Amino acid sequence: MQGSRIRLLMIAAAVVGSFAIVVETAQAAEDVAGADERWAADGQGGTAEFQRHVVPLLGKVGCNNRACHGSFQGQAGFRLSLFGHDPRMDHNELTKDEGEGPRVDTKSVDKSLALLKAVGEEGHEGGILMKEGSWQHRLFRSWIVGGAGFDPKKEAKLERLEVSPKEVRLNLDNMQQQTPLRTVAYFSDGTAEDVTCLTNFSTNDESVVEVTEDGRISATGSGDTAVVATFGGAVVTTQAVVPVKDDGKPFPEFPANNEVDRLVLAKLKKVGIRPSELSSDEVFLRRLFLDVIGTLPTSDEVRKFLADKSPDKRSKLIDQLLERPEYGMYWATKFSDWTGNDNRFTPQPRAKTGWLWHDWLRDKLVRNVPYDEIVGGFLVATTREGRPLDDVIADYKTIEKNLVKGFDDGTYARRKTNDIFWLKAGNSRPETAGMQAAYAFLGVRLACARCHKHPFDRWTQEDFNGFMAFFSAVDRVVPKDVPKAITKKKSQSSFVYREVVAKPSAKYLRSLKRSPPKLLAGKRVPYEEGKDVREALWEWMRSPENPYLSRAIVNRFWGHYLGVGIVNPIDDFNAANPPSNPQLLDWLAKDFIDHKFDLKHLHRQILNSRTYQLSWVPNDSNRLDERNFSHALLRRMPAEVVLGSINQITGGQDRYSSSNAPAGTRAINLALTRLRGGGPEYVLGIFGRPLRTQQCDCERSSETGLAQAMYLLNDTDVNGKIGAAKGRLAKLIKEFSDDRKLIEELYLITLSRFPSDDEMRRTLEYVESSESRLTGMQDVLWSLANLREFIFIH
Repeated sequence: MQGSRIRLLMIAAAVVGSFAIVVETAQAAEDVAGADERWAADGQGGTAEFQRHVVPLLGKVGCNNRACHGSFQGQAGFRLSLFGHDPRMDHNELTKDEGEGPRVDTKSVDKSLALLKAVGEEGHEGGILMKEGSWQHRLFRSWIVGGAGFDPKKEAKLERLEVSPKEVRLNLDNMQQQTPLRTVAYFSDGTAEDVTCLTNFSTNDESVVEVTEDGRISATGSGDTAVVATFGGAVVTTQAVVPVKDDGKPFPEFPANNEVDRLVLAKLKKVGIRPSELSSDEVFLRRLFLDVIGTLPTSDEVRKFLADKSPDKRSKLIDQLLERPEYGMYWATKFSDWTGNDNRFTPQPRAKTGWLWHDWLRDKLVRNVPYDEIVGGFLVATTREGRPLDDVIADYKTIEKNLVKGFDDGTYARRKTNDIFWLKAGNSRPETAGMQAAYAFLGVRLACARCHKHPFDRWTQEDFNGFMAFFSAVDRVVPKDVPKAITKKKSQSSFVYREVVAKPSAKYLRSLKRSPPKLLAGKRVPYEEGKDVREALWEWMRSPENPYLSRAIVNRFWGHYLGVGIVNPIDDFNAANPPSNPQLLDWLAKDFIDHKFDLKHLHRQILNSRTYQLSWVPNDSNRLDERNFSHALLRRMPAEVVLGSINQITGGQDRYSSSNAPAGTRAINLALTRLRGGGPEYVLGIFGRPLRTQQCDCERSSETGLAQAMYLLNDTDVNGKIGAAKGRLAKLIKEFSDDRKLIEELYLITLSRFPSDDEMRRTLEYVESSESRLTGMQDVLWSLANLREFIFIH
């Protein structure tokens, strides 16, 4: 229902207001003029510096991007570092002599191949990059004339980049208006230089504003977005706001339930968007059930809630749902997505150890264990956990016995830590476990920094390697002090005792001592034998000063409930992707820390807000807004919720092999990503359930598609459950002799509301004209299950 058009508008927001430019100027220290002024004429400007001028120029004209010489293969035998992240390499590529001479010739400057190709005098697939005699040409040439040198020790280092103005407000009535941006770079030698002409500019949403190569912003439509400026590896942003046309109406006063609402309303007032009305009780009830426990309300629950006249019934219902067993089931599945519980790679027996992982999470969520302790349960997990060996072995024997018979009884779930995370195949590689932890707990994607500096963030290969070193300080061993009867492999799929120990293998010990682990954007932590260096990582993550842990989980919860993150994509915190409401994100994160990482408190803060409870029906001012939380967004049910809801309204039950899941398992509680020997894997797949092979929330799809429509319309699974002789409809037909009462019940169990008078009239007419009451009511239930109103959370 949302489709691609809505996704294209994901960053857009409709706003109103008058034209103004809000300027927060960069520090006034303009020691050096911009390159376009310095090299505007022959004989001026002096000698350009390689890292300060030449490398940014190569980036500005596109030489070092992915499609050109910045690719890993390079182009035409010439390779530059991607986005100029490695000036040493770039200098070597330009000046080395491989038999045909270097690409820059300090003796015959104007015969330099790099210059000739840039101005089009030599064949160049990239076309003409600069005109001869232009400031760009003079800058490049001055560096060659000066000897084409590069001494990293002598050249000043970039310390920070600033852009002004920090916020730009434009007017749709004057779309030709262009607002220039200015960037100033501050260097380690105390100089500041206007680098606007060497800065790359881009917009995060072209439907709101466009930006020229030289940094002039103009409006293309209403909304707000970020304009990104990059220079020398530094990334800064300017907020661009384009209000919708003012309709002259005063901004209405809306009650705020809590600080969340006050911060959201402050942003809406700033951009002139009016929030939608409060959702009806029917809509709120259904939304809350599906969002919190992945389950539809029963008809009795709908009737009871609608009949309740108490003013605090919504907050009471929130508290009740957070104590339901389905809460732990559903959210353990979500946490399994984030932490990578992929039963293809968990220890043997793979399906059942995947359940141990899920059960461990469910136990912590049901008991509301503080989130920082859950994170620590992954990061600093060991098999013994400091307990006596006899106790550890006794637990192992209990778990092994349970898994032979079926599934565990909660023995593993009661452990403090989850050592299966470290026993998972693949997580023995530090970079795999480290990237999973960064994604799951920090909302940071580090994959780019594995090979080169992240193009839109601060992370370098040094940061990547330093962070991954924490995850090399672990080994998986067969301990000598454990009886061989315990560690012996009894069969191909037996549960074999292996220990996770906080001690690196010989393979990693030397590198740990030579290059100690490094906190992201922080200090190195020396490795000391006998100490678990991962403890320092965990303490850094849970520190109130840490900018990632609390913000990442707050943003995940917000994205789940509101349909879009404060930072979006939800798992991609980076300098080029600023939050849409930084004050809201900061407040939620601080409040979460102040309440000792209480996850249920976080749920309540969001769910009790009027913002969460707004209607999905837009008004004229917020119709296009999917960024500022002015109305609820329509969201398709997640895969597990779709399957569970079909079963709930039909009385159906999916069958799993005895090795896949306990009898009676609900889809929202299904731990596994791979099912063998039967199960609803196809249905879950077409509705976007992730396989947990990627460290990205994008693996779970909320798209709609033909396969989904055909499943609901015509699949024997759905039709069979509707028409089952012992199914729910068959029982309801016997229970309700009055067609009106039965139709009312079908609406309540599917759409969580009573039918309108017109719907009741037309449905009665259809049933009365049907071949039989049974077939007529089967068609009614089938049609309700195929409504968008059923499949969407609204």
